Amino acid sequence: MRINRSLFYGIVFVLIAVSAVLIVKFIFASENKKILKVIYEGKAAVEAEDVPKCMSHVSLQYLDDYGLRYLVVQRILTEAFKTFDGFKVLLDNIEIEVDSNKEKAVASFDLRIIVTIQNQPGYLVGTNDGPAKVRMYFIKERLKWQVIKVEGIKAPYM
Repeated sequence: MRINRSLFYGIVFVLIAVSAVLIVKFIFASENKKILKVIYEGKAAVEAEDVPKCMSHVSLQYLDDYGLRYLVVQRILTEAFKTFDGFKVLLDNIEIEVDSNKEKAVASFDLRIIVTIQNQPGYLVGTNDGPAKVRMYFIKERLKWQVIKVEGIKAPYM
């Protein structure tokens, strides 16, 4: 079966056009959407209790107001995942501000993390009365957004 030459060129043109649109959409995706994707990937990683996936979104330059650095955060997550079960992360009212150079950003949101310990549910972050008001700071490293600081989450035993 032979295909008509104009039909063949039409199909090739449509495939090239669709590919070009997808490439442009990927390259020029808004910074807000990229940051939102990082936040939701982090949420999924916490719920899956996957330390490496959680830490893949944290900058090696991480330093917060408690003096916590990358390796300490990694150790805290590991211990939390050993101690608690059934992580459920609830995010609400997400607002993202990106600086004019598109190198730094801040995301503000309400956060509750519900866990189970000895078959009893409880709040690890936030309370029954209300969520924690979290501010998450990002920098762009190697063409992807990384968390460099978090405010609003009280670290245990601090």
